[in-house]
Amino acid sequence: MIEVSNVINPEFIDAIECREQPYFIKFTQYPGFRVKVNPKGRVSFITYGRIHFGGSPRTITHGTTKDLTIDNALDKHFHCLQLLQKGLDPNLIKKSKSKQFTASMSFFNVAEDFIKDKIAKKEYSYDFANHSSKYLLNNKLKYFHKINISQISEDKIKDWYDQEKTTPAARHNALRLMSSVFSYAGTQNIIEKSFNPTNSIFNSGLSYRPKSKDIQLSLDNELPKFIYQIWDPLNINKVDRLSRNAIYLMLITGIKKSDVLNMKWSQITGNSYILIKKKNYKQMLPITPSIELLLKDIKDHQNKNKHLIGNEYLFFNIKTGKPINNLRKTLVKYSKDLEWVVYPEAIRKTFAKVCDYSSIPREHFYQLLGIKKAYNPYQSFPDNRDDINQLKRSLINVQENIDKAAPMLIPGQLTKITDFIF
Repeated sequence: MIEVSNVINPEFIDAIECREQPYFIKFTQYPGFRVKVNPKGRVSFITYGRIHFGGSPRTITHGTTKDLTIDNALDKHFHCLQLLQKGLDPNLIKKSKSKQFTASMSFFNVAEDFIKDKIAKKEYSYDFANHSSKYLLNNKLKYFHKINISQISEDKIKDWYDQEKTTPAARHNALRLMSSVFSYAGTQNIIEKSFNPTNSIFNSGLSYRPKSKDIQLSLDNELPKFIYQIWDPLNINKVDRLSRNAIYLMLITGIKKSDVLNMKWSQITGNSYILIKKKNYKQMLPITPSIELLLKDIKDHQNKNKHLIGNEYLFFNIKTGKPINNLRKTLVKYSKDLEWVVYPEAIRKTFAKVCDYSSIPREHFYQLLGIKKAYNPYQSFPDNRDDINQLKRSLINVQENIDKAAPMLIPGQLTKITDFIF
């Protein structure tokens, strides 16, 4: 027997009743995600789906309500959907995992695969990959080379950390590489996703943290976590709607924080573009479907709160009516799954990285990031429709690649971040 529910939250789970026969509950908001209720009181989270290239439907059990939170169960569900879409059987991976990876589970082998993966995705430059491999991995992390990655404990890491105290900056960089290797191993089903013994060093405040000007979100690991916190399906973060929209606009456009927070409705030209006036030039931002939905959401928010109508700013403090001036508290909440707190410039650098990955024309790269060049046609002719449409196509391309990083997408159904947050 299968029942359908429009709601899933801790109160709903606690109120589930046992019956004489087992039954299932599926949720309209999350296709394929179900709860199985056994007569003896065991309530389990499961995924029910079919492998992309055919075959019978699979039932993948993630764990009970006592072992997993709803967020953790949904993370496992979305991961299973990704595997099914790739034509992989999650149950078969579970059964064969230990045998399949036995020969390649030493920390050194997994770390080498991680660096190769970064090179293939063009997320590591040749010089940085060479430094990570030859110096950090082969020199600073030699202590762990022959140890099975699943057998590396917090105590082993602390022992190594104490031994490397003479080179704190290099030790810190090696620790960050090690943390990334553990995260990568989790995505490859080599170890459990929650297993990352380096966290004890970071969380204890013992790690040396050099100030970096170039830090940005990694596209395969950190960006999905950041996007998931923006979505926040259970509203755990309790973030103000306008603050969330401001950060989302920064993520999908690369606009500077000051330009976003001081943005006025008068800068918006219909559904065509947003004009940002700089000291010596003008930056033009085409309005894509994602930006259009964001602007609509802000207007809807104002219409539901009549006292907000008429404010000249898009993102403002509801109490004072003045522009929001600090996103720090919100960014701390959105960074809780990361080892560092994301700051506005890191979001901008992440957008720039996705632009490079998307291979858009270089002049579009400069215009989207508001970088002044000797000649920029968009500065002279902001109303030229051909120029606007070309720039818009480039921005849509970049935004589609950002959408692909979202961990909650359902192939063929909900394929954009805006499908979830608006």
